[in-house]
Amino acid sequence: MTLRWTAIAIFIVPLWAQHGSSPTVNPYSSADHEQAGAKLFRGQCAGCHGPNGTGTGAGPNLASGTFLHGGSDEALFRAISKGVPGTSMPAFALSGLQVWEVVTHIRALGILHDVSQAKGDAAAGATIFRANCSRCHRVGDAGGLTGPDLTSIAARRSYAELRESLRDPDAVVAPQYWSVIATMATGQTVRGIRLNEDTYSLQVRDETGRLVSLLKRNLKSVALDRRSPMPSFAGKLSDGQMDDVIAWLTSLRSEQ
Repeated sequence: MTLRWTAIAIFIVPLWAQHGSSPTVNPYSSADHEQAGAKLFRGQCAGCHGPNGTGTGAGPNLASGTFLHGGSDEALFRAISKGVPGTSMPAFALSGLQVWEVVTHIRALGILHDVSQAKGDAAAGATIFRANCSRCHRVGDAGGLTGPDLTSIAARRSYAELRESLRDPDAVVAPQYWSVIATMATGQTVRGIRLNEDTYSLQVRDETGRLVSLLKRNLKSVALDRRSPMPSFAGKLSDGQMDDVIAWLTSLRSEQ
C-alpha cells in the first residue's frame, strides 16, 4: 500500500544496527583473516575435528556445510565462544576477532568441499537467477536491494546451505532480515525489513526498497515476522536448476 506523508525522514543505517555493536554476519572474511583462522583451527580445533575439518569421531565434520547446532555466522560464533551444552564442545577463550577468523576458516573448508558438488551449468544458472532472483538480490552492479547482496555469498555459505536457502528459506533467517508489519493509527500499514529501532522511531526498508522512518507515536501496532520474505523454490525449480544457480554463484568466486 502506498503511503502519503507530509514529511518522511529517510535514513541509511547499518543493517545490524538494531543489534547494538555485535554483527550477526562475519565482518572479518578476507584472505588474511582466513589464514589466521586456519592457524587457530590447527592449534585449537584439529584434535577433534581433524586438520581438514572432516571430523575424527570426537568432533563432527565441519567441511560438509551442514551444522548440527546452526550454521549461521552468529550460531558458529556462539558455538566457538560459549561451547555447546551437552556435548564435548567447550568454550574457547579467544578474542572476538579470533573467533570470527575461525568462522572464516570453517567457511573456507566448506567451500573447498563444495567444488566437487556444484556440478550445474553456470551459464544456465545465470539465466535462471536473472529470471527468478534478481528482482530482490543484487550481484555485482545489477539486481534488487530488498534481499541480501549475493555477489560473494558462495565465499560465505556452503553448497548445502545454499541448497537449503532455495528449498526452505525459513530454515535459517538472520535477524537483519526479519520483517515488520507496522500499522498506523490511520489503519495504513508498512511492511518491510527492520533496519533500526530506538525509543521514538522505527526505520524500515519497505517492499519497494525505500528507506522510511516511522514515528512510534503514530503507530497503532508493530508485528515482527521471523520468517524469510523469500519464497521457497521447491517445486518451482528442479534439483538440476538449483544446481545451475549454485554453480553460477560459486563461479563468481573466481571472478572476484
